[in-house]
Amino acid sequence: MPPYFFGTLAAAAFGAFAGAWINARIQTKKTVIAELNGFNAALSLCFSICNRAISLKKQHVMPMSARYEQAQREYKKFALKKRLRIGPDLPVFELHADLQTLTPPKMPAELLERCVFEKITIRGRALASAVDLIGAIDGLEKSIKYRNDLIAEIQKLSPVPPKLLAEKYLALKNEDGIIDEKFRASLTAIVNQTDDCIFFSQILAEDLLTYGKRFRRKHSIGLRLGLPKLQQADWSVAKAHGLIPPAKLYASWLSGFKERKSPWKRFASWVSKRRQRS
Repeated sequence: MPPYFFGTLAAAAFGAFAGAWINARIQTKKTVIAELNGFNAALSLCFSICNRAISLKKQHVMPMSARYEQAQREYKKFALKKRLRIGPDLPVFELHADLQTLTPPKMPAELLERCVFEKITIRGRALASAVDLIGAIDGLEKSIKYRNDLIAEIQKLSPVPPKLLAEKYLALKNEDGIIDEKFRASLTAIVNQTDDCIFFSQILAEDLLTYGKRFRRKHSIGLRLGLPKLQQADWSVAKAHGLIPPAKLYASWLSGFKERKSPWKRFASWVSKRRQRS
């Protein structure tokens, strides 16, 4: 046996170990970067969905809802005058019905679904908000289509009898005592589902950012390598213009995801309360 046999064997073993370690490190980095890219992609999709929902709300949904409420107020004034008037000259109600159709905004729901459920790992509130967001997008699209179909049905009756139009548009009781709620319900659904798209996309983006930062911080320490940073969205302008639905509207949903405090946070809270009492 040559005297250098063990040295050669040790060098070979070290080389194999080092090669395996380097290869494992490279694969780990690739996996981590892929995950972080998935977080960034999901954040971008949330930002896109939220902005499109905000744009829809500002340009169409809020004005449409305001016009409907104005028509309701005008009819209530008319109904009051009609009850108070005596004689043959009864007032005539002129309804200014908003029969403008809407185009459902194109939202990348399928891309978000694949990204969230296949490329990254989330749980708890983030997962629930992703499911509710995808459902809200689908519901909004269907509600807009349903309202457009109702408008098409009304326009087929052209010229529409004013009394019939008012009954269908404002959900008034007809001569048979029946109230047609379809038009009013479709508008309510559009308003609520637009807000749902805004709210759940923001909640999902917020939680994705928290998960992603935690994931990046964990692996930045271990790998000691530069990793992609996560981009945070800014909706302050939309909030200032009243386009962001208040969290109190979703209080019951939010109450199901109360944060569980760690033992250290519970201890810090206990110390703080003790100081306040003393």
